Amino acid sequence: MKGHELRAHPDRIRWNERYAADQPCFTPHPLLAEALSAGFPAGPVLELACGRSGSALALAARRRTVVAVDVSDLALTQLAGEADRRGLRGYLECVEADVPSYDPGRRRFGLVLATLYWDPAAFRAGCEAVLPGGLIGWEALAADEPRQWRVSHGELGAGLPADFEVLTEALVISGRRRSTRLLARRRHDPSRTNSASNG
Repeated sequence: MKGHELRAHPDRIRWNERYAADQPCFTPHPLLAEALSAGFPAGPVLELACGRSGSALALAARRRTVVAVDVSDLALTQLAGEADRRGLRGYLECVEADVPSYDPGRRRFGLVLATLYWDPAAFRAGCEAVLPGGLIGWEALAADEPRQWRVSHGELGAGLPADFEVLTEALVISGRRRSTRLLARRRHDPSRTNSASNG
């Protein structure tokens, strides 16, 4: 969907109302610290359902180009404004899109992030977008049985393509909220490496 086609999207309306009701908080998500500690390749970073992402700003401050995707134009406007204020706008590309239908391409990003968000199509696309050697960091709300917008603990790791290795997968409990947090690395493809070295 294009931006003008999203105006009546119920998710855009719902999230814009929520973001309008409180002040932005630009604290990076803990998954970012885990990803930085694990290390990931050079290249752009993708954040899906980014909202008003402190992680995107922290990455931009490290001179990493970030593609930040969200259905809420208000969240993206606030994020871009904070990037402008910090002198980081050149490292941030804001994309207004319906995340489940957004196509990020294949093997483009050193890191793909999504936090407190779940959609199986977006998860599959996010995995496909990771460069060999790159990371996917994903946190979704958890439930004992899968239901809309929630997964059971362990479901993220089990749903990874075969060429990914789970680095950490943890159940996170914060008050009444339960979430499952995954960090996984896409293995290097030996056949591609050999082809490049023989070329």
